[in-house]
Amino acid sequence: MANDDASGYMGSMDIGFGGGGKVLSNSGFADITELYVSNSGHARLFTATRYGKKYILKCLKEDYLYVPTYRTALAKEFEIGLQLDHDNVRRTVGMETIQGLGDVIIMEYVDGCTLKSLIDNGRLTKPLARKVASQLASALDYMHGKQIVHRDLKPSNIMLTYNGMNVKLIDFSLSDSDAFNILKNPAGTSGYIAPEQFNPEAKADAKADVYSFGKVLMDMANITGDKLMKRAAVTCARRNAAERPDSVAAVISGQGNSSKQRITLIVMVCVAVLLCAVVAVMVYNRALSADGKENNTLVPDGNQAVDYNLWKDNSVIDAVPE
Repeated sequence: MANDDASGYMGSMDIGFGGGGKVLSNSGFADITELYVSNSGHARLFTATRYGKKYILKCLKEDYLYVPTYRTALAKEFEIGLQLDHDNVRRTVGMETIQGLGDVIIMEYVDGCTLKSLIDNGRLTKPLARKVASQLASALDYMHGKQIVHRDLKPSNIMLTYNGMNVKLIDFSLSDSDAFNILKNPAGTSGYIAPEQFNPEAKADAKADVYSFGKVLMDMANITGDKLMKRAAVTCARRNAAERPDSVAAVISGQGNSSKQRITLIVMVCVAVLLCAVVAVMVYNRALSADGKENNTLVPDGNQAVDYNLWKDNSVIDAVPE
């Protein structure tokens, strides 16, 4: 199982993939500088420039350079990364053999920081967290549409660019695809790996990523206090895979629908209150009008009215009491 700063497969790994797409090269890279070395894993990262552009180079540590299993894992990572072309996924440019490094995956350089660093430093805001959730969901939905599962989704594998704070999903060292029949052992990082993946016979699918996505949402919700995001996180991170949403896109869509439903409900309540007020005013006015008419009614005083046409008849006049 992987820890937070290094990824690894659980148990033994299959062997048998011949990495393709490599070009023997003297590299043409300059300023090759070590950036990161995994403490417990097999990878190391370098920054380098070529034709004025900066790249990330990923290769094996010296102890693993000639171990078939890890050479296979590196080649698989390259093949999967090469299939992905999405604004919120770090691009894989190529794979070359560079003197002193061996086989190297050449990747897009991302000028930014990890989501983990923002969370740890308390610099994650609610609007930014929701933006991260939306863009991350878009990236995962794109990957799942290509039958690719990330399998190691966590805050340290999510970068945010300094320019625009846009998501870049990184590290496909544990990713899997239906196109491969090797390195299929369950994999992930403790705290983010789906429970069913602890079963040696488990097969990674989109719902494993949905679980990890829920755990990432929970991390962000705990920092920002976003109750809506927390509810979405609980929905995604259910232990029973059958109870999870089929996709992360459905989760984000549900969040949007919930907000719209709340706004619609508020508008309907306001309209209902307004109508009640109008009806109350109308009833009150009618009551006042009725009271006015009652007050203007003449009270009988005992006098008898006589038709003026009968006044010509003196007998009638004489009959009128004085």
